[in-house]
Amino acid sequence: MNKLFIFFMMALFLTSAGCTEVQNNTNENAVSDTAIVVYLSYGAFTLPEMAVQELVVNLTAVNLSYYNYQNELTARYVKSIDQETRDNLISLLNNNSFMEMNDQYEPQEGQTVVADTGTVEIQVIQSDASKIIKIDPYSPEYMPEKLREINAALIELKQYAMTPSENEVKETASQWIMSAPTYSFDGSDLALEDYQVSTENPGEYTLNYTFTSSHGGYGNRSDQMVTQVITEHSIEVVLYNRNVIFATIDDVWDEVNQVMLEKTVTMKSQEMNCSQTPWQTWYADGNINFFKEPTEEELVIAYFGTVYNIEVSDLSQTSLDDGNCQYTIKVKESAVETLTEMGWQEA
Repeated sequence: MNKLFIFFMMALFLTSAGCTEVQNNTNENAVSDTAIVVYLSYGAFTLPEMAVQELVVNLTAVNLSYYNYQNELTARYVKSIDQETRDNLISLLNNNSFMEMNDQYEPQEGQTVVADTGTVEIQVIQSDASKIIKIDPYSPEYMPEKLREINAALIELKQYAMTPSENEVKETASQWIMSAPTYSFDGSDLALEDYQVSTENPGEYTLNYTFTSSHGGYGNRSDQMVTQVITEHSIEVVLYNRNVIFATIDDVWDEVNQVMLEKTVTMKSQEMNCSQTPWQTWYADGNINFFKEPTEEELVIAYFGTVYNIEVSDLSQTSLDDGNCQYTIKVKESAVETLTEMGWQEA
């Protein structure tokens, strides 16, 4: 009986030891609840002030920092992170076995090498075991599916950090207007009339204001002869995240570029083979690369913008009875002559 009891206790001890060993191995390959997650990108073809981009997810906040080529801080955005969002990120890292992935991913034989996208490093920092995964050059194409999921989640957090609150958007827009040439010259009584968030382009905001000027005209008129007359104005400001990308006063004045707005003209193409358009041929010849297959409009915009420096919009396509297609686009008046020489006509 004693021998049987001793044997049982030894077996229990060995079983417990084995379980403990397995548990320790699991912990070594796990991302802890207190881990710090870093998403670092650099080396891409981008603005100098955004040369290095660092996202840090700690226990309470998401920190997004931008640095220039001299490693000087150019911008920083900090937003709180709720417990559920952080828990979901840690669970994703563990469920996708982040700690067991390769240390580096790069193009394999037969894969196209993507240029100018830089390098991305995803890092988990914790007391017992840390890990860095490098994707060089950066492209989701070079990542396994589980790493792509992690990458997408961190990009989403990066966008979240960049996204301003409604009050921040309004403050940015109003401060921009008041410091812009037209309002700063003689404007007063700035009032917000409308605020809209784009449902198609996240991060894009349109705000409409009214204000009063004590003189006629637009811009800085200090060196002009102006009429002293009370003038009511409306201004539409479009922001992407925290940056003003477009602003027009009374639908006639470009406050960003300080010029009168050009008239927009609709141009119509000649009949052409639907699958052998100039932009499709240009794309097939390898003149441009996209991360994903472009839409027809994306390709047209890229083609005219790159080859002719013409800004186009509102592409429409009409299929004709003979199997050909005809296209219409909108361009600025200054581009009409170039398009006419290419066989396009005003619609």
